[in-house]
Amino acid sequence: MTLEVAMLPRDERRRLKEIENQLMGEDPKLARRLTDTSLLTRVRAHMSPRMLLALVAIILAVLCLFLGEGWGVLAAGSLAAAALVSRHWQIRFD
Repeated sequence: MTLEVAMLPRDERRRLKEIENQLMGEDPKLARRLTDTSLLTRVRAHMSPRMLLALVAIILAVLCLFLGEGWGVLAAGSLAAAALVSRHWQIRFD
């Protein structure tokens, strides 16, 4: 049981359990997919496009490092650093 569910009142936890049991009875395949907690699923849920950009830039920086491309290391490393530092920034179009 996750912390969020444990913090719910008892009647709401009971109702969630009833809904889960009903779903398991009606469509077990869907219920398994919804409760799937594989590593890939968790990583994909937490991976934003900005973090994916940072990961790709880090991989490119390491590749450039092994190939001896100094400017490529600096460029990819700078891009990765900018993406990681700006992960909490939000752009608003008002």
